Amino acid sequence: METLRKPLAVILGLTALAVLVHFVLGPVYEDVIESHEVWNVLNWFMAFGVLVALIVTYLAKKEVGREDDTNSYIRVNVGFYAAAALAVVYFWNWVNELVVGGGSEGEVNGNYWVLIDVVYVILITRVSVHLWRDASSD
Repeated sequence: METLRKPLAVILGLTALAVLVHFVLGPVYEDVIESHEVWNVLNWFMAFGVLVALIVTYLAKKEVGREDDTNSYIRVNVGFYAAAALAVVYFWNWVNELVVGGGSEGEVNGNYWVLIDVVYVILITRVSVHLWRDASSD
């Protein structure tokens, strides 16, 4: 796992940056590039990022026990449960979109995508920085 930390940190960081840029600036270049087509590609990278975040936060949760300081215990548990909640909502919404089709998603599913994108950028950036710092400290 130690040799994978920096490459994973870079991949996750770039994915979070791509999601952030497209989420925020997508309406600006909507006439040039079909936004839905970009999301179709980004969703595969996001799925990978969600799974990696779930694994990394689970491993961090497993390492920290109740006997450690309260701050570390709360931090790793919040990270893991945020990753788990993101995974459930992300895969539920994405599979629904794949089955129903991209153009016919409802307003509720669109609102979930806003929540997913925001939480994804924050959580994946945190996991990416954590992986980079762990790799640098070894």
